[in-house]
Amino acid sequence: MNAQQIYNLWEKSNKVSQEYKNQMKSMSQEEIDIYFSPEKMHFGTAGIRGTMGPGTQRMNQFVYQQFTVGYAKYLLKHYPNNPSVVIGHDNRINSKEFSIICTNVLTSYGIKVYLFENNHLTPTPMISYTIRNLSANGGIIITASHNPKEFNGYKVYNPDGGQVLPNTASEIESLMPNPWEIIDLDIKPNDKLIRYIDEKIIDTYMEEAKQAIVNKDFITKNKTYPVIITTHHGTASGYLQKFLSRLNINAIEVKEQCYESSTFENSPNSNPEYYHSFDLAIELAKKENSNIIIGVDPDADRMAVMIKHNNEWKLMSGNDMGIIYTYYILNNRSYQKTPFIVSSYVSTNYIDIIAKEKNAIVYRTGTGFKWMGNCVSENDGKQNFVVAFEEAIGALCTTINRDKDSFTAAALALEIYDYCLENKMDLIDYLHNIIFKKYGIWFGKTDSFIIKDLDWKNIAIKKMQLLTSYPNKNIGKYEIKNISFNKIGDCLEWDLGNMNWIKFRMSGTEPKFKAYYNFYGKSLEELDSIYTEINQELKKIIEQ
Repeated sequence: MNAQQIYNLWEKSNKVSQEYKNQMKSMSQEEIDIYFSPEKMHFGTAGIRGTMGPGTQRMNQFVYQQFTVGYAKYLLKHYPNNPSVVIGHDNRINSKEFSIICTNVLTSYGIKVYLFENNHLTPTPMISYTIRNLSANGGIIITASHNPKEFNGYKVYNPDGGQVLPNTASEIESLMPNPWEIIDLDIKPNDKLIRYIDEKIIDTYMEEAKQAIVNKDFITKNKTYPVIITTHHGTASGYLQKFLSRLNINAIEVKEQCYESSTFENSPNSNPEYYHSFDLAIELAKKENSNIIIGVDPDADRMAVMIKHNNEWKLMSGNDMGIIYTYYILNNRSYQKTPFIVSSYVSTNYIDIIAKEKNAIVYRTGTGFKWMGNCVSENDGKQNFVVAFEEAIGALCTTINRDKDSFTAAALALEIYDYCLENKMDLIDYLHNIIFKKYGIWFGKTDSFIIKDLDWKNIAIKKMQLLTSYPNKNIGKYEIKNISFNKIGDCLEWDLGNMNWIKFRMSGTEPKFKAYYNFYGKSLEELDSIYTEINQELKKIIEQ
């Protein structure tokens, strides 16, 4: 069956709303061919994401049924004795409704479902924790993380509390109904199989999250300085301030952004990876005379730190914080077994230098916390976990769950910030004047090239092919020693010698092509100048 035939089925079906049919009437033939493709949607870097609307390739009640039928069949195959699943959702449009659809599908297959009290929105790290706490067989989280409000998503978790790996995702996909069947699925929910989770589990999580603190005196120490926090209308609204108050931290919310909203009305950009997502927070910081801001994304897995340094606000990157976490923890915590750090192939290799001195191991994985969480599970117990992080500002600082955790990452960041204040410096001073002074100067950067085309994945593939066959022997001041594709890291690598590199990959969830830079040199100014020159050269290739 082709896209036009599937479109015709939707157009005639009385199960498809008039609102969807009106949207369908305005579609071009190209949109019909893409949105009503007979292909199943696939799991990407962090689950399945897409814009909401009608079609087999967009997020709507029918595809959520399709995904969950596949997951239900997978569960019954692998856990035949009364499997159970935790379901949670974020603040997005339709998220709560989609969570109920997933619940209905699972209970129709005889699978027990755990929902949070009143099916209230819940932060991703707490859901990951709850899966482990309840010994459930898996989980579903309805979220599109930091994507725009038009998006929604579907993430599946294993019993460990981590996202499923590709082999499991592929099996779930194989068990999904065909796209042309999804508007006629027969779902007969059984509400008797729904269990509501006692909200005390949130308190239990918050107590265990204190494990992120290295120096326990920090918890009870009186801290009068203000810390500004923004949750971008998401799941951490209320929860993050409550958690930080347990650490005796004076956390002040950006009121305009710290309440639940599906439209993100006061957060034009809800991704704390970007400077302008902190605009309102900086205004409040000026009023409250604060020098630090904590920003988290809507599903509360990502956390970023903004520091006032030399009277200017500076955004710490995921690599910056990963280096700081690694150095601080290894220097302030003792281990009975070999300590290990987990990071991705596109994240900085600077931590390898620190780890070598401390007799620690660095494990590299593909991009995304599905890989990193799994690596933590494989090695926890045999070795002592330090931290897992990726350049895209996600970090895991404890073993109580298996996904990025903005709560524990914020706690650790603020402990280190407090240590810095005691020593008359800030986090940037700590990175530059303590760590770089000891191990050498490093520069890292990530560029995202937006692809404004419905067929963005194929366009990104062509750009990757261009860079694979790059004819020049040099880029900027560097000789390109080797060009190779890292299958495990799913990235193209340009080896520039002496630990310098540039790597490229397609985003697994967004219409982006990314370039990652990792340089060493005599000064940050020199390295920034080198990056600027190379960036301009690459733009001509990537944006042509």
